[in-house]
Amino acid sequence: MRELRSQRLRKVNHQGDALRLGMNWTEEDLGKPQVLVESAYGMGHPGTFHFKPLIDEVSNGVFEAGGKPGIFYASDICDGVAQAHSGMSYSLVSRDVQTALIEIHALGHPHDGAVFISGNDKSVPAHLMAIARCDLPSILVPGGTQLNAPNYVTSDQLWGMGAAVSRGEMHQADLELHQKGACPTCGACQFMGSASTGQVLAEALGLALPGSALIPAPLAMHLRIARAAGKQILKLIEMDLRPSQILTREAFENAIVLHAAVGGSTNSLIHLPAIAREAGIDITIDDFDRIHRKVPVLANAKTTGMYPVEYLWYAGGVPAVMMEVREFLHLDCMTVTGKTLGENLEEVDRGSFFIQTRGFLANVKVEQREIIRPREDPFGPEGGVAVLRGNLAPGGAVIKHFSVPKEMHVHVGPARVFDTEDQAVDALLARHVVPGDVVVIRYEGPKANGMPEMYYATAIIASSKELSATCAVITDGRYSGAAKGPAVGHITPEAMDGGPLALVHEGDLIEIHVPERRLAVIGTAEAGRLDPAAVDAVLATRRASWVKPKSRHVKGILSLYGRVGAGANEGGYLA
Repeated sequence: MRELRSQRLRKVNHQGDALRLGMNWTEEDLGKPQVLVESAYGMGHPGTFHFKPLIDEVSNGVFEAGGKPGIFYASDICDGVAQAHSGMSYSLVSRDVQTALIEIHALGHPHDGAVFISGNDKSVPAHLMAIARCDLPSILVPGGTQLNAPNYVTSDQLWGMGAAVSRGEMHQADLELHQKGACPTCGACQFMGSASTGQVLAEALGLALPGSALIPAPLAMHLRIARAAGKQILKLIEMDLRPSQILTREAFENAIVLHAAVGGSTNSLIHLPAIAREAGIDITIDDFDRIHRKVPVLANAKTTGMYPVEYLWYAGGVPAVMMEVREFLHLDCMTVTGKTLGENLEEVDRGSFFIQTRGFLANVKVEQREIIRPREDPFGPEGGVAVLRGNLAPGGAVIKHFSVPKEMHVHVGPARVFDTEDQAVDALLARHVVPGDVVVIRYEGPKANGMPEMYYATAIIASSKELSATCAVITDGRYSGAAKGPAVGHITPEAMDGGPLALVHEGDLIEIHVPERRLAVIGTAEAGRLDPAAVDAVLATRRASWVKPKSRHVKGILSLYGRVGAGANEGGYLA
C-alpha cells in the first residue's frame, strides 16, 4: 500500500506532531490523510466574503471521508475595487504572489491533497497555477455568482454612469441609487468577466466537479458541492490522481473551446498560458485564435449578451454548453471525478441536474435556448477573441471582436498618443478625442506598470454614442472582462521593452483589421499612407532616437515585476 506524504514526513519530523497537537488535532487525526483547505477568503470584495460556510462544508466533507482538514488563507484583491487608481497595477502580479504563497502552504506542510475555494479575477487563476505547480491531488470549488440586481444593473455599468455624472448628463443621486443595488449578494459579478470565465475554465479543465461553476452563491446547492468536494478529495488521494494526469494539452484545448463558447474574458489569454506553463504544456495565444475561429459563441450572457450569468447556470451551466460543443471537445480527458469528461456528461444528462437548474428558468419565464443557443443557431458564428499581429504587435495583440461593432472590424484612424491611462481618461472626459481617433495608451505593460486594466477609458468610450462605433483604443495594458467596444490590448512587445508601440507619434495612421488579424502603422500625419517598406524605415529612424523611460517603480513587488515579468503573450508571469 502506498505511504502517504504526511505519514512519511512524520517519521523524519518529530516536532510536527507535537505542534499539531497544540492546536485542534487529536492523536487519531495525526494518522489521517491531511488535506489543505485553501481559500481566497477575505473582506476585499463580495466574491470571497461568503467563503466561511464553504470552508466549513469542505472541512466537514474531509472529516466525513476520514481525513483531517487544515485551513489556510491567501486572499486576493478585486479588479473592480482596484480600478482607476494605482491599486490596479498590483492586480496581475498579485496572481503570482498568491500562487507562491499557496505553494508555500501546500508544500511547506505535509499535505496529501488540497481543496481550493476561489471565484474571482485573480484567485481562480492563482489557484489553478498552484494546483499545477504543486501537483497534489486537488479539487477547485468555484465561488459562484451574485444574484441579479434590480433592473439587471451590473457593477460594470457604474463606470459609464460616473462618466455621465462628470459630464453633467446624469444626477449624482441616480448614480448612488444604482451603487446601492448593483451587488445585492456575494459572489462573482453578473457578467462573463474574468471571474465568471475563470470558474468556467476550472470546470472545463476537469479540476472542478461537474456543474459547480457559476452556482448562484446564496443557493444551498453551493454548500452541498463544497461538502462533496471535501469527500471526493479523499478518493483522489487514495487513487493518487494528480493534476499532472488531468492537465493535458487536450484539457487546455477543452478550456479554450469553452472560453469561445461562453464569450470569455480576454484576461484568459494571459492566465491560461501561465497555468499551462506550470503544467509543462505549451499553450499560446495562437491556440485561442485557432480554436475561436471554429467554435461559435453560444452563451447569450452579459456584457455582450442580454442575460446575467446567474441565468447561464439556470440554463444548465457548463455541462449544457459542453453538450452543444461536444464535437470540439476531447471527451476522454480525465477529471477530478475519477472519470472522463465524456462519462461525466453522460451522468449529468441521465441525472437530475438539468431538471433542477432549468426549473429556475421557469420562474423567470426565459427559454433555455435563449441563454445557451443551440449549435445550429449560435449567438455568434465564431468565438469572441482574435489575435492580431503586424508592425505594431509582432508578438501579438488581443481583441474581443465579438463585442466590437461590425463597422469597426476594419478601421483606420489617426493616433492619439498617451503615455499613461490617466492622460487618456482626462482627454476623453474633456472631449478631446473625436470620432475616428485611435487612442494609444502605452507604458502600461507588465514591466512598465504591472499591466493594469484600461477599463475606465473603454467605459467612457462605450458610454458615448458618438465614440462607441467610431473610436478604438490600443494598449500594452489589458482590459476588464466587462470591457466593450473596439479595444485592442496585450500588445507585445510592450513599449517599456522598446516595442513598436513606443515609436508611435501623434497623428500616425493606425489600421485595425480583424478579418486579416492585423494591427499596424500604415502612415504618418505628415506623409499620409505609406507603403510597408516606407513605414518600416520611419519606425527604424524613430527607434534610433528612442530613450527608455525611467521605471515608475523602484521598490517593492512592482519593481521586481518590472525586472523579471514575462510578456503578456507568454502569460505575464513572475519569472
